[in-house]
Amino acid sequence: MNGVSASDLVLLLPELILVGTCLVLLLAARPIQANRAVPLALVGTVLAAVAAAVASGWLLSRGAATGFGGMFRVDGYSQFFKLLITATLVLTALFSVRSIEDEKLPRAEYFVLLLLASTGMMFAASALDLLTLYLGVELMTLCAYILVGIRVERPKSNEAAIKYFLLGSFASALLLYGISLTYGVTGATDFGGIAQALSEGDGENPILLLGIVLVAAGLAFKIAAVPFHAWAPDAYEGASTPVAAFLAAGFKAAGLAALGRVCLIAFHTESQLLSMALTGLAALSIIVGSLMALSQTDMKRLLAYSSIAHAGYALLGLIAGTSEGTSATMTYAFFYVFMTLGTFGVVIALGERGQKLDGYQGLAVQRPVTAALMLLFLLSLTGIPPTAGFVAKFVVILSAVRAGHTTLAVVAVVCSVVSAFIYMRVAVLMYMKEPEEPAPSRIPMAISAALGLAALVTLIGGLFPGGLTSWAVAP
Repeated sequence: MNGVSASDLVLLLPELILVGTCLVLLLAARPIQANRAVPLALVGTVLAAVAAAVASGWLLSRGAATGFGGMFRVDGYSQFFKLLITATLVLTALFSVRSIEDEKLPRAEYFVLLLLASTGMMFAASALDLLTLYLGVELMTLCAYILVGIRVERPKSNEAAIKYFLLGSFASALLLYGISLTYGVTGATDFGGIAQALSEGDGENPILLLGIVLVAAGLAFKIAAVPFHAWAPDAYEGASTPVAAFLAAGFKAAGLAALGRVCLIAFHTESQLLSMALTGLAALSIIVGSLMALSQTDMKRLLAYSSIAHAGYALLGLIAGTSEGTSATMTYAFFYVFMTLGTFGVVIALGERGQKLDGYQGLAVQRPVTAALMLLFLLSLTGIPPTAGFVAKFVVILSAVRAGHTTLAVVAVVCSVVSAFIYMRVAVLMYMKEPEEPAPSRIPMAISAALGLAALVTLIGGLFPGGLTSWAVAP
């Protein structure tokens, strides 16, 4: 690559919009009075996310393109995940209104970190080189460390951030070591060069096989797949609830985007090894996540283990190593983001009461609409029709069956029954118990709007299951 051209920079338009907004917020939000800083930062973040989504659509309309010497790719696959990431950013920003006020979070810095983390996710989705992928993954992870511990006056947040940082550093070392081993054997870090080297016979090298496993392990940490999941429950519990929602939704989407492209392009010739590794990750994640969630009484920890199980379900589509399987994972990621953010949104709307399981007793009597929304999201997480969660689980389990992993598909179905007990326990408390606490306070308009959007997607996805077929296009 002899330099960066204007056409290369155009491909970065969504990312540049987010970074530019970060600079504006840092310069403009600090001098403004505290009571006006929140609306300014919130509106700026939402507008930046919408503008980035529009820019992503515009770039896609111009056709697929590669820039920066083959290190960055704009195509239907990357833009699908970028639109999903911008939706996650918008909903998280709206959900953050109450937390910022109640917990006295640094306003401008909080939204800047959300924007920068989203920028890293976008880079990971478009990466066509292991180094670009590493930079994107590390940008979003570094921002996440700070977001988890941003409530510096709370010991639990500090503890969660330190644990997350230590485990995350170890996972980053695994990923970087895997990249170095891959480069050492193939002489390339770009996905195309790696695939060519593997097809010419380097795939038998045990050092390269170790490198592939380490790269997969580093990316598995980002989606909290077992056995790289230990950070998730503590990080979710210690972080503010909007941050936990952002980690559960955004990081899953970005990690799955990276895994999908790496598995389908760079390491496609090693599909048998990857299939074995992904099968183990998926099975362990589904089983451990479902069983560990049974004993949880804290809602954020319960949803953390739920997200671990859902990471396993999402991996089912990648096991086959086919375009159809990857499209199934894309569909799962899309619907998972909205139903998970919606569930976290109800927790946020209820405040401190929503963070403990007993706080949902009698909610249907006091706030019938909020209880109905929570029931919708819980049904979707369980995989009960006619919700988007049913469609998501159906397509990934079907892809596993078609790939010949019938036993794994049976395990996934059985664990879905276990998860039904987990989620319906909350429904029983809402509809079959008398309230023991006063009615929750009025829900802010921003949170109500975000909940309405998440519920709308969850319903439409279940009623029109083929709506994403033309969009979920594998690389």
